[in-house]
Amino acid sequence: MSENQQATPGPIVTTVESPESWQRVIKVEITRAHFDAEFDKRLKKAAKTHQKPGFRKGKTPKAVVEKELGSMLRMDTVEGLVPQAWMTGLMTHKLNPITDPALENMVFEDEGPLTFDLIVEVRPDVTAADYDSLPVKKRLAEVKDADIDEVLGRLQESRATFAAVERAAAEGDQLTLDLVPSAWDGQPDEGKLIEDQKLVLGAEGNMTAFNEGLTGVSAGEARDVEVVYPEDHPNEQLKGQSVSFNCRVKEVAAKSVPEINDELAGTIAEGKTLAELKDEIRTDLQKETEKRVEQEMDQQLLAELVKRNDVSLPPSMVTKYLESGLEEAHKRNQQAGRPNSEEEDKEYLEAGKPYAETALKGMLLLEAIQTQEEIKVTDEDVDERIEEIATQNGFEVDRYREFVNSGDEKQRLQYDILERRTYQFLLSRAEITEVSGDTDVLSEKE
Repeated sequence: MSENQQATPGPIVTTVESPESWQRVIKVEITRAHFDAEFDKRLKKAAKTHQKPGFRKGKTPKAVVEKELGSMLRMDTVEGLVPQAWMTGLMTHKLNPITDPALENMVFEDEGPLTFDLIVEVRPDVTAADYDSLPVKKRLAEVKDADIDEVLGRLQESRATFAAVERAAAEGDQLTLDLVPSAWDGQPDEGKLIEDQKLVLGAEGNMTAFNEGLTGVSAGEARDVEVVYPEDHPNEQLKGQSVSFNCRVKEVAAKSVPEINDELAGTIAEGKTLAELKDEIRTDLQKETEKRVEQEMDQQLLAELVKRNDVSLPPSMVTKYLESGLEEAHKRNQQAGRPNSEEEDKEYLEAGKPYAETALKGMLLLEAIQTQEEIKVTDEDVDERIEEIATQNGFEVDRYREFVNSGDEKQRLQYDILERRTYQFLLSRAEITEVSGDTDVLSEKE
């Protein structure tokens, strides 16, 4: 795409070309008279402080000062005129750049104007098209009895208790033990004793060596367990290392889970019967399922919208998106005590690029549809949403409203409402096919 916008003539003349929808080239021409005037200002200022043998300070002839400092002053003049040209271009052409300008193609002869290009990236001009009849599969938002039983099972497990037993440990038993790693000579390093560790045999997340090596152990017994850490272990010092632990068992405890009955229901939700608890679980699962179905439909709409529209993205926009995600990943690593890895960072940037591009294209297309279809959000809409959230969460409405209005939360709410309305608009025109609840509707889209 190429576009040329003419500017009003003056000492600094700018025109704009658009080789890409996301790129602007500000072509600058500065008259020789304007350059000479700016250069003369700098020359006069330099002459006032210049001192040369045979002349008093500030009395050196301009011609002599120019001979000695001319090259430096000319470069300084050019450097001073570039920001002037940049501001002239921004104001004249009403640009909204997302990068700093890159200076290219400077031409400055002994005579004639100073010319150069200032190249920037901008948010691309996007027009959405062909967004009627987008194909969408809608899963049946059904909650099965097995789903409720699964939740009850987790609640039952969360209230399990352990009681000491006088027998050999089996899968599911909880061990209380001291761990002593071996020193370089193979003997237990008592200085690194780890006391009163809890380990449930066979639990997910245990290293296999502990599950196998401690099955059948009894209280008061000690066993050596050899652990080989994988090459991808988060601790750099343990990657690929083999460490022997002397495991000193203090207690073997058997797990006891309560029966799923009215008594258990009352401890989970005070005053509720098992039937009432099941109804609450079903209601919650129904809301969660409907929310997932809604999100799946949104993803399908976005993927099809991107597929139907050719959007060219500024490289810097993709880079910033990926860098933001990488920064979040680094924060999670820090919280988990896990070191960052240049190799993992590289893999993240490479694997994440297609997702970043799809997300950014989708965002720009949704914004285009909002503009084209005049989809808006009013302050009244936001206030209604504030009251809804406050009521759902038991907040005091006025205090929650004050919180929303005091920071960035209001802008986030406006964005969420606007996005939801845009998806609802697209769904109103979509070709929706209902499918069974266990259909993987995102397999092709992902």
